[in-house]
Amino acid sequence: MQFGFAGFSFVLVGVIVWLIRKLLTILQQTNEIISANTNAICQVGKMTQEQSKLVRTVHDQLLSRPCLLQTDDARRLVLQAQKE
Repeated sequence: MQFGFAGFSFVLVGVIVWLIRKLLTILQQTNEIISANTNAICQVGKMTQEQSKLVRTVHDQLLSRPCLLQTDDARRLVLQAQKE
């Protein structure tokens, strides 16, 4: 009777060891996925910064150009076009 219990205990220990190995494999794969996602997020952040700089440059360029509606005649033409 005791050999049956001892044998069953060894089988259970074997199952637990197998499950722990599977768990460690899954954890390693999960860490690789998290690392890849972190790298992707960093790249998106860099692209966002570059696009923000580009938008600021375009904004500054637009502000540096003279306004075409500074004269009263130009304003009247725009208002007339909007009414039509």
